[in-house]
Amino acid sequence: MRKVLTIAAAAAALLTASGPALAATGATAGQQPGLMVSGLRLAQVTLPRTHLPHLTPHSVVTSSNWSGYAAVAKKGVRLRYVAAHFTIPSVNCTKSKLGSQNVAYASNWVGLDGFNSGTVEQAGVDSFCDQTRTAQYDAWYEMYPLGPVVFSGVNPGDAISVSVYLNGSKYNLALTDLTTGGKFATSASCPKNSTCRDSSAEVITEDPGDAEPVIDLADFGQVNFTGIAVTSANGTRGTLTGNKLWTSSEIVMKNSGGRVMAQPSSLEGGQAFNVSWRASQ
Repeated sequence: MRKVLTIAAAAAALLTASGPALAATGATAGQQPGLMVSGLRLAQVTLPRTHLPHLTPHSVVTSSNWSGYAAVAKKGVRLRYVAAHFTIPSVNCTKSKLGSQNVAYASNWVGLDGFNSGTVEQAGVDSFCDQTRTAQYDAWYEMYPLGPVVFSGVNPGDAISVSVYLNGSKYNLALTDLTTGGKFATSASCPKNSTCRDSSAEVITEDPGDAEPVIDLADFGQVNFTGIAVTSANGTRGTLTGNKLWTSSEIVMKNSGGRVMAQPSSLEGGQAFNVSWRASQ
């Protein structure tokens, strides 16, 4: 899926909720109820949607498009909060192999659900290469199965803080560029005709959309995730390390032939790990 200009798609993806609007740069946040933007610009573009892997909880699992770690809630448990920091890696478009649609992406995000459910509530940053071989970077949030809502104004090397918090019946999704001060925050309900189970919390590097060989994984080198926190619906605080309420799954991205595309490191204190690029497809 090529990144294309379409204001209609971006506007349709926005969910409405009550709340004040902050001054926006390049877009009037007050025209988007429930969305607060400062120092970023609401972009008139579309990005590939996430693709849910439907994984089974084990200590180590493989996926064709995800790499990282997930906290998976045990039976009868719901998770309500996940947060992490990462620095936007600089992608190497010269060395990145492009998929059959002449694109390559690397997406880094934090979210609830998606591991073994039909929705995901997430926010993060996409890095993008096409035939121009010029890297592009965008922040976004996504209430899947709705498409991503996209913001420009982030750059490689920027320190990013992301959180997703279920507050009553609303999901509060927030991203802050700690380097520039740019930020967005929104409050959204579970999408219509969907069931948000709150059954997992993830910190992930993804090859989004149809994944390889249609959209290849851009060469992002390495991304470091730190300060990871997870909280259950009953208020139990923890990390990605398993406990009495959730298990921990390491996710390794592999292609259909078993080749590792993105490899997570060991989990340090449940709060930090890195993901290293290995192959585009």
